Amino acid sequence: MSTAASPRRLLLVEDSSTMRRMISTLLGDEGYVVETAVDGVDGLAKAREKSPELILTDYEMPEMDGPGLCRALKEDPVLRTTPVIMLTTLGATDNKLTGLTAGADDYIQKPKSPDEIRELFARIKARLRIADLSQELAERNRLLESAHKKLTFELDLARKVQFALMPKPPKARGILKMAVRYKPANKLGGDVYDFYRLDKERLGVLVADISGHGVNSAMLSGMVKSLSSALSAAVMEPGELMAGLDVQLENYFPDGYFCTGLYLIADETTGLLRYAGVGHPPAIIAGPEGVRTLDSNPGLLGVGMVDGTAGATDRLQPGESLLIFTDGLPDAATPAEVMFGEDRIKKLLDANKNKTPDEILTEFEKAVAAHVHPGAAADDINMVLIQYPAE
Repeated sequence: MSTAASPRRLLLVEDSSTMRRMISTLLGDEGYVVETAVDGVDGLAKAREKSPELILTDYEMPEMDGPGLCRALKEDPVLRTTPVIMLTTLGATDNKLTGLTAGADDYIQKPKSPDEIRELFARIKARLRIADLSQELAERNRLLESAHKKLTFELDLARKVQFALMPKPPKARGILKMAVRYKPANKLGGDVYDFYRLDKERLGVLVADISGHGVNSAMLSGMVKSLSSALSAAVMEPGELMAGLDVQLENYFPDGYFCTGLYLIADETTGLLRYAGVGHPPAIIAGPEGVRTLDSNPGLLGVGMVDGTAGATDRLQPGESLLIFTDGLPDAATPAEVMFGEDRIKKLLDANKNKTPDEILTEFEKAVAAHVHPGAAADDINMVLIQYPAE
């Protein structure tokens, strides 16, 4: 069962009693509920008391004229959005401009003929439609703002949780020193890094990059982190961990999602590295003897295509620094789409190899910020630096 809409409430401000009775009668016959006022001062008081949906006001009135009433209405925080139609017997352009400048939404001469009466009704209906749409838009904006505040609060909380789960570099137990920097492109990132203390000498280091960034990738990054932690305790070789991670992630990743990763086991007493990667950017070593890379195998993790991933070995020598990173670093671009690139990474690492791990990563952050200025990197940037200090 439907109910009829409530009559629209209007306020007529008119100092002429004859014109006031005539116009209010016409509006009442048309179905409007009409409140009347005798001048601008009375009209302002009635408007504040009755909160009409539309106000019709005469131009010339004692006490406060039509433009004065318009200015007072627009200064009122409650009434400022109420539409105002100004009525007058004058047709001078200056009067129209004065009324509209004061805040009137429309301007029409007082009706004398049936056509002019129909025009008045049409203008009232048009202004009420606009007011309804404005009110609907304001309500939608209010709801959007409320939802945005809620989402921002939840994302900030999720960011804090995500960063709380990112470990600090482990305390050194041998010759190797480490540092980490992680900067997501948005509030939440899809990169992963973790450290696994395997025994007194050996440390597992994982760096992975889930496709995309944002909420979905952040949730999947937590899954990668959890599964990798369990696998690190169960397997010995990095290649086995990569293959096992691929099988596990295939059961959880939605269609279209995948990740790349590099896992290494570092002997903190000798600098020996056993490593394996899948689809990941090559790690880079810089030292007294030059620059070399630890390359990944082709493929993607999480799609069930990795089988028997081959691993390799290397050894950090005194004075060498190893940088493991996600593709957000080489892909960081200038406004003209010039990538930071692998060659720039190699040169920067080589030029700063004698600095401490934290100092090296600080130099990379400065270089990336300068490269992408005035913009920001479009993807998450994750860097792990492992160093065998010079003797």
